[in-house]
Amino acid sequence: MQGMAEPGGWTRRQVLVAGPAAGLCVALSPWRSAIGAVSPTVSRVGVAGWIRIGTDGSVCVYSNASEMGQGSPSALAQILAEELEVDWGTVTVDQAPVAPEFFNPITKAYMTGGSTAVAGMFNPLRTAAATARVLLIEAAARRWSVSASECRAESGAVLHAGTGRRLSYAAVAEDAAHLPAPRDIPLKPRTAWKLIGRPVPRRDLSAKVTGAACFGIDAVCGDVRALPAYIRHCPVPGGSLTSVDRSPALSVPGVHSVVSLTNAVAVVADHYWAAKTGAERLRPKWRMGRLAGANSTSIDASLRAATLRDGKVSLAEGEHEPAVRAAHQSAVQKSQRIFERTYQVPLLAHATLEPMNATARVSSQSAELWAPTQVQSQMRRDVAKALAMAESAVTVHTTFLGGGFGRRLKTDYGVEAALVARAANAPVKLIWSRDEDMRNDYYRPSAAIRLSAALDPGNRLSAVRIQIGCVDADEPTGGLIPSVYAFPNLLVTYGGVNPGVPIGAWRAVDHTQNVFALECFLDELAGDVGSSPVALRRQLLEHQPRALRALNAAVELAGPTPAGRARGLALTERSGSYVAEVAEISLTQQRSFTVHRVYAAIDCGTVVNPSTVEAQMQGGILFGLSAALFSQITIADGAVREGNFDRYPLLTMRQAPEVVVRVLDGGEARPNGVGEPPVPPIAPALCNALGAAGVRCRTLPVTSQGLTVA
Repeated sequence: MQGMAEPGGWTRRQVLVAGPAAGLCVALSPWRSAIGAVSPTVSRVGVAGWIRIGTDGSVCVYSNASEMGQGSPSALAQILAEELEVDWGTVTVDQAPVAPEFFNPITKAYMTGGSTAVAGMFNPLRTAAATARVLLIEAAARRWSVSASECRAESGAVLHAGTGRRLSYAAVAEDAAHLPAPRDIPLKPRTAWKLIGRPVPRRDLSAKVTGAACFGIDAVCGDVRALPAYIRHCPVPGGSLTSVDRSPALSVPGVHSVVSLTNAVAVVADHYWAAKTGAERLRPKWRMGRLAGANSTSIDASLRAATLRDGKVSLAEGEHEPAVRAAHQSAVQKSQRIFERTYQVPLLAHATLEPMNATARVSSQSAELWAPTQVQSQMRRDVAKALAMAESAVTVHTTFLGGGFGRRLKTDYGVEAALVARAANAPVKLIWSRDEDMRNDYYRPSAAIRLSAALDPGNRLSAVRIQIGCVDADEPTGGLIPSVYAFPNLLVTYGGVNPGVPIGAWRAVDHTQNVFALECFLDELAGDVGSSPVALRRQLLEHQPRALRALNAAVELAGPTPAGRARGLALTERSGSYVAEVAEISLTQQRSFTVHRVYAAIDCGTVVNPSTVEAQMQGGILFGLSAALFSQITIADGAVREGNFDRYPLLTMRQAPEVVVRVLDGGEARPNGVGEPPVPPIAPALCNALGAAGVRCRTLPVTSQGLTVA
């Protein structure tokens, strides 16, 4: 999957035909079905649509999803192949150009985030492929002078039922491109699907296994060698560079230039070691940002204090603050007692295994970027703005991503690469060190969350109050408003102050902190009122059949708890999907524990590739478990203390539990998200298992509470 050149003036309504350079190509818009043609001499073939058919019968489909291990591009190809009626083995995947016709309908941008890649493109891509199929059938029928109703598509060819004649797609593709586009294309019924819903090999696996895959750190700048660049940022996020003496770096053999940026200094050299050595010899002078002097202890205390104040009210659709407050207050006044707990979560880094990097080539008129990015359209926009160029002058090629998790929704590293390349007057490959990557992240917000339940004389729940103190001031209430549970008289408020910590989207965003608090609270509340964690949740999920089904499936999958083990349960809805997880642990008297298994069930609607869904569930659970066990970013004097995996450890293979997944049939529901939903439930499931074993953790990570992982 390599980035391609920008489209040359064709509209999203066009179907294109082009010739010898890349075989006969047909491209089709997913939103509208109209036709145009271009000369066979056009070199950039098929860039205004989604499908290219080669003279050898091969089929190439465009993907607008970044590949970062989740398999979305392969899923998009699987959707197209289903409706187009082609053999899966003949399909290849190319990265679509960064152009509006390839934007995701949900996000209205060229981006991969929020678990929207497959959900947003499912019906548009089916329509694109079905339209192409109908046109190919019509072209073959006209060639044979028969009715199209007598023909069908199968395995990349059109067959005539009466005579058994057969024409490959490649043979009729050019004719098809000149036919009038049909309207109201019928899609294949679910009962006729042969690919969607089946486990098929992903298209990216071979390249990754053989080492042929091009990640950002592998990218080449066309036929020109890019010079490595090493960067050092202000040690306090938000600070700026005031001055730097370049001579210590320029004295290092191989160093070409030293580039000053607003908040950093970069060294460009013949090789990475020279660039690193030169950068480390510099003694830049900084103006520290407003975070200077801040520390984690004071930040955490301010968040806990925020949970004791009223805060801003978060409302579900159709709700009004006066009515919500009045109903809650009335229920509290009539209650017999209040049950209350407070939970706290730290800042978290994304810690992608491939650190931030980008390769850039910049001239006075144009810029070209090779980047592992989740936000191609925003990257192009921000690079253009930084270089004072028109967006049309900037080309972004997408490489494989060695991890995203939301970090690569930001564009800082790409903008830096472009600025350094311009200043150095040479193509540049900018690679952040691990230390720079960890200390200059956009962190998952830290939060303190106070929950209280009002109980009536019959020990029944009559009202719930959730007060959030968070460094994210932008209504950090995901997973709570709207709630999957039928809480009576729910009131959610939020507040808090950010002293200057850069924050951003972390896999599943604020569900990760809120679901942890809510699901742990439900377990503690169940014990207080004499119920079981499962029974209480079932009672609160009577109006949510999909959520209840996922809960019951996870409990059934886990079966009876083995002797000497303890289990904890948690549930969430995220990106339209419902996930329930059961963590199984054993705990020693020395407060050392082992996570043996995690059982998980997911209802994500229509499943395109069940093996990919299972892999995403396993990866998301281990990702979230690693954070719950070990991870926290701490600040001292405004600087991040964790610069590598020695202080920010990851889950090891020995510590990783077996993850057993059940993928539920979503029926007629459209595909929903899979990449994010597995993450939020694992931390509360773990802590609820520890609670069942006799040790209740209300602060993450659990190893900060005197527990060790065996």
